[in-house]
Amino acid sequence: MLNELLIATNSIISLCYFIIAFLILLPFLRGEQKNSLVLATILVFFSCALGHGGHVLMMSSQHSPLLLKFQVGVDLMTASVAITYIALRRYFSFLVDAPLLLNQAQERLEVANKELKTLNTELEFLVVERTLELSKANDDLAAKATERQEIIAALNRSNAFLKAQQEAGVDGILVVDENNQVVFYNQKFYEIWQIPESLVQEGDDRKMLELVLTKPLNGQEFLEKVDYLYQHKEMVSRDEIVLNDGRTLDRYTTPIYSQDIHYGRIWFFRDITQLKNIEEELRHSKAFLQQVIDVMPQAIGWKDCNSVYLGCNQQLAVMAGVAVPSQIIGKTDYDLAWNQFEADFFRLWDARVMDSNQAKLHLLKSRQEGEKLTWLDISNIPLHDRESKVIGLLAVIEDVTERKAATEALQASETLLKQKAQQLEATLQELQHTQSQLIQSEKMSALGQLVAGIAHEINNPVNFIYGNLTHTNEYIQDLMRLLECYQQVYPNPSPELLEQMEEIDYQYIITDLPLMLSSMKLGAERIREIVLSLRSFSRLDEAEMKAVNIHEGLDSTLLILKSRLKTKANREIEIVKNYGNLPEVECYAGQLNQVFMNIVSNAIDALETASSPANPRIEIGTYLEEKGRVIITITDNGEGIPESAQPNIFNPFFTTKPVGKGTGLGLSISYQIIAREHGGILKFKSTQGRTEFWIEIPLKQKS
Repeated sequence: MLNELLIATNSIISLCYFIIAFLILLPFLRGEQKNSLVLATILVFFSCALGHGGHVLMMSSQHSPLLLKFQVGVDLMTASVAITYIALRRYFSFLVDAPLLLNQAQERLEVANKELKTLNTELEFLVVERTLELSKANDDLAAKATERQEIIAALNRSNAFLKAQQEAGVDGILVVDENNQVVFYNQKFYEIWQIPESLVQEGDDRKMLELVLTKPLNGQEFLEKVDYLYQHKEMVSRDEIVLNDGRTLDRYTTPIYSQDIHYGRIWFFRDITQLKNIEEELRHSKAFLQQVIDVMPQAIGWKDCNSVYLGCNQQLAVMAGVAVPSQIIGKTDYDLAWNQFEADFFRLWDARVMDSNQAKLHLLKSRQEGEKLTWLDISNIPLHDRESKVIGLLAVIEDVTERKAATEALQASETLLKQKAQQLEATLQELQHTQSQLIQSEKMSALGQLVAGIAHEINNPVNFIYGNLTHTNEYIQDLMRLLECYQQVYPNPSPELLEQMEEIDYQYIITDLPLMLSSMKLGAERIREIVLSLRSFSRLDEAEMKAVNIHEGLDSTLLILKSRLKTKANREIEIVKNYGNLPEVECYAGQLNQVFMNIVSNAIDALETASSPANPRIEIGTYLEEKGRVIITITDNGEGIPESAQPNIFNPFFTTKPVGKGTGLGLSISYQIIAREHGGILKFKSTQGRTEFWIEIPLKQKS
């Protein structure tokens, strides 16, 4: 009974599984689901297993045939379903899987499209971003190109300025690179080293440097110094080079660095020959002046605007407690033998003199030295430059203790001190005048001796020639008359004689010989006139005052200066003589000719400048005043004397000419000759385009 129940239950369950499998299989047949096919397959096989199990049980229990038939029917249906499922699964699976695969492909395609759109969007954004960056980079590149062009233009402009500066300077410049090869030199360089223009145009640096090495006086030392500087690249050097021709060059060299990178070396050369000569002259003048003030009884010292001593004489050095005058240079009153009170007093006194720009003379100052009381007479005089600006002061100190004993002695000492102060100033001026007069007198004496010697040497042969020309002319005339007589007596000369007459051009000789003698006579007379003018100018035989013809002295001066009567622009200087009717004038003829020479030479110098007029002219006029005074005027139409220089024009050693061309002595000596030696007047009046010098001397000197 129990077995039958189990078989029935098994059959019912198999049938249920079959129905469920069919229901599950239905969506698969419609193509709606894929997983339902798998589930239906599992259920069918499970139902088959149950049906088979029930069948086994039924066979073993041998129950009723009805149940057996039912079980058999169930098994057949289950087997049919299984077979049908297997066939459908085998041959029609694409009808089930294809729609599912297509749906999955579409879903993936949609996802891929979305991802592609996202990638396209990102790619477009990236392209835009890269385009903007590229545009910005192009703009930056264009800006940098513009900036570089501006930098190049600025660099070219800077190089042009630098080259102009190098060419316009007074220094000769030589630049070598880090390999000691020449990379640049300016025009002043080969002018200073006197390198021929042809060698410069060749551009052979080696030949130029070989020529430079032959110029120094000590070539080996020069070369060793150059090699040493090339080996020590960081050194800066400055020294002087003496050349074979006597010139002195200032040499300065420094390395070329940029951000600690060595690029070579630059050399500067400057001709300082004139400067060295001036320094030597100043040194001699300074030594001479020091000797003069050392012999003076007063203590003399001079200071700058800060009351620092620039020098003193031996008396002040002893008083200030220093061994020699040179030791006082650079010191103040606080560094010397004065006490604090005295140093303060001297400093205050100096300040008052320089601030007021007025001399403070003869200040009496007591000084206690132990038990001894001394009195000092102090005079402070401000010192000026050419622009009348105070640059220091001159202090003159004198011990006047003995003269302080009594009132009369004090008054006398005051008078004497004033006189000595004046004598000191006059002595200084006299020394300057004496020095300048000695120099100029030596020059004029040498010039006069030279001129007189030349005139004497020329005069003798010229007189011989001139004296014999008359006899020579007479002899030739006699010979010519003799030839005429021969022609009259022998009118038919031989062929040989005719041939000789034709060969020597007899007729031309007869005609030209008298003319030649006449020209020789004129030339000899001209030489005699020149010799007389030279002797008249030198006047060595007329050192004493005597009556002379002023016009002869003027003409002699013009004759000597005739070679200079042409400007740099190749214009002839016109000489206009407005001579009056003058008698002979009592004067020192040689000295007066010296005055004429100085003034006319200055007029020629004024007309030789680059701004000389188109018609340069010098006018010389003479006339006699009613008061018995002779007036000589010398006028030129040059650019005139600057107003700033006019107050100092007669001062010794003052000149407006370039260094090395003028000594500043000519007009100073001329003023002394006219004013002191002749009791006359020398003055001038200068405006733009006209300068006139006025010489006025008495016709006769007072005995």
